[in-house]
Amino acid sequence: MLPNTTPSPVIKVNQLILMAYKRAGLVPVEATLAGANIVQKLEHGRLLLDTILDSLQTEGIMARSTVLHELTVNAGEPYYELPDTVLDAFGDAMFILGGLDDIDPKRTNGELAVKNIDLAMWQALTNKEMESSRPQLYAVLRDRQNVRLRLWPTPSDDGVLRVRTLRLCGGSGIGNRPVDLARYWNDALTWILAYYLATDSSLPTERCVYLAQVSEAKTAAAVRLGSESTPIQAMVAYPTQWSA
Repeated sequence: MLPNTTPSPVIKVNQLILMAYKRAGLVPVEATLAGANIVQKLEHGRLLLDTILDSLQTEGIMARSTVLHELTVNAGEPYYELPDTVLDAFGDAMFILGGLDDIDPKRTNGELAVKNIDLAMWQALTNKEMESSRPQLYAVLRDRQNVRLRLWPTPSDDGVLRVRTLRLCGGSGIGNRPVDLARYWNDALTWILAYYLATDSSLPTERCVYLAQVSEAKTAAAVRLGSESTPIQAMVAYPTQWSA
């Protein structure tokens, strides 16, 4: 008999929250989304889930949250604010000379690297008003609500800067949509949310500790799979007549 190769149905936010309540032991396993007094529970669960999704951004750079943002660079302007959906910018950027009306940033030739530096290195630059046809360095300024980039030298020509950014996860306010993470996160999110709900409901310490321990293990496994990474290159060693 052939196995069923059809993927399982996508779990929606409200379904995940209800599973978390069941896992914490706060509602019976027979409870449904149409049950009594479930509306307030789902509302509280969505608020907690938003908090969890935001806190997961501290676990590392997840591939699903990594976005290449194309920033229009104007001659004579060194500061650029990123959208409020961007949590951070990182890594080397690439500069393309010319405006968006003149070039296609996805089909280019002759892109130039712009290195990311920290504020200590930025502070040590002795000529911060230097100008050039293209920037060579950029620093990330996190002193405001929106992340800003400071280019050096100040570009004297228009261009496009393609920078790697980490976006915020989408919110959980719409209960009939899935969470903004890969499907393998569902189990971890259920355990994490169950721990939060157990704590809020003042369940016995032993139960809360157990849920916390399982959620930490599930989160670590999901982070390992979800982190942005490249395949490890295999190396084969074999003895020769010159081996020690």
